[in-house]
Amino acid sequence: VVSTQSTGSSGINAEYGKQWYQRRVRAAALLLLLVGVAFSLTEDEMRDYVGGTEELDDEGPDALTDLGEVVKLGFSQGLYTMTRNIGRSVSITCSISGPAPLNLYIVHDKIATYYKNRKRRIFGETIYDEAKPNEMSVVYVIEETEAKHRGIYKCKGESGDGQMISSSGELVLLDPCEGIQCGFREQCVNSRGSGICTCDYDCGLAGGDEAVCTEGITYASLCYLARTECRKGAAIPSAIESGKCESYKEVSAASCTLSGEGHVTKFNGDFFSFKGNCPYKMAEDTRKGVLVVYARTEACGGNLEGNCLSSVTIYVDRIYGFTIERGWLINDNGKARSIQNGETLVLGGGMVSISRVGKTMVGNIENKKIQFFFDGLNYFKLTVPFSYVDKEDDFGGFCGPIPVDYVPTMGRDISFLSDIDMSAMANIEQCEAEFGLKECENVDEYEDSVRSAFEDSEGLADCASVISMESYIDRAIQDTCACDVSQDLNYCFCNVAYAYKEDCRQAGVDVNMEESLCSKSFHQDAFKTEGISYKRYYRKWYNRKNI
Repeated sequence: VVSTQSTGSSGINAEYGKQWYQRRVRAAALLLLLVGVAFSLTEDEMRDYVGGTEELDDEGPDALTDLGEVVKLGFSQGLYTMTRNIGRSVSITCSISGPAPLNLYIVHDKIATYYKNRKRRIFGETIYDEAKPNEMSVVYVIEETEAKHRGIYKCKGESGDGQMISSSGELVLLDPCEGIQCGFREQCVNSRGSGICTCDYDCGLAGGDEAVCTEGITYASLCYLARTECRKGAAIPSAIESGKCESYKEVSAASCTLSGEGHVTKFNGDFFSFKGNCPYKMAEDTRKGVLVVYARTEACGGNLEGNCLSSVTIYVDRIYGFTIERGWLINDNGKARSIQNGETLVLGGGMVSISRVGKTMVGNIENKKIQFFFDGLNYFKLTVPFSYVDKEDDFGGFCGPIPVDYVPTMGRDISFLSDIDMSAMANIEQCEAEFGLKECENVDEYEDSVRSAFEDSEGLADCASVISMESYIDRAIQDTCACDVSQDLNYCFCNVAYAYKEDCRQAGVDVNMEESLCSKSFHQDAFKTEGISYKRYYRKWYNRKNI
């Protein structure tokens, strides 16, 4: 029975396969017949066979559809020749319209930033609206032009149908100092595209220039000496000797100081003044971020025209941070601590030690050999050894890079420059700093009295041969004149005087400042009036004796 069923099944399958094969053969024969007919028919017969009525054309498929007029690619705004002073900003813009998709870019051989398809392109902002696919613009903005930016720029456009166009223009850059005559020892400096005569020109890295000695002061080069003569308005009468003075001490560390009404002396000796109301990044180890220092300044004084140092926050090795505040207070990870004269505190499991020497807190970050000094009021100084850094760009912040091997004897005032880094831990607009000294109309009234207060002081004179007091005198004149409480000007003067005294103490000169200049209770009186919470809106001024 099983055998009979199996045989019947095989017969059915064989019959089905035969029928399938016959159908395939008939279909192939029919296809061959149709092809043969097609080749044998005339054009009229073919039209009748397919049932069509339209005439055929020999010009190819493109003629079967009416594409209309071809859209041309063109510039709605091309490049042109522009003339600017070096240091000014410039915007290079070009726009095209044509069949999508579009491609547009600007090229310049000298300042190209990357290659694409062997074309040297400049990074610019592309402006494209999906609602307008047939339009495109590109804008290249140079915030501060340099000599390398001059030359021919080309704007090149491409369309989806293969069209290409090009527009070119030249950027002509002029030296704003060309033809300007300056005064004694002055030089013309390019300040944001304008030529100004100043004594605060850049002497550059004086490593290739020989140091000189005159009147017991070592200058890194003749350029630094000329800059000092420029500020004094007269040549130094004493003989100038090549090489360092015999009393010169080899420098092994760089310091950055914030004192008085927002006066900063950078690691490289340059200095500037600012007014701000935020915690600003003073210094940062850019290699691994193992040290970051923030200095918080704020508006203060009777009409908020003053600039006070409120606190300094230091982060060490990313795992520990602390804050030192006005009044010799320490915020140790949320725990308030104070330090008395002669005491020493150890923080962060031995990472940091802080001692109190008179009115100054002296801190040491042991494993880095870094020191800091804070007088509890308006003076903070950070000192980093040269051995800690390998390159000048190892440190960032408004203190700037740390020179690897030397510090100039006298820096330059860079308040007018635009490249001061004032990174802040808050909103950019809120923390935008104002640079330069506050204008004071009556500065001449205070110049002689402030200068004589410094130069005639027996205590301060003991340090003059070690640390020049000229920059301190300049700051004291400005701060005293611009102090925001007119009936008492000594507060601002004393801030600078105490900064000079502290720098002298660190240099090994103990200065005994006369009571006639600033009272011994100056700091304590300030803290007492400010109160524990530092009532910044009601700050008073002390030692009511005009200079």
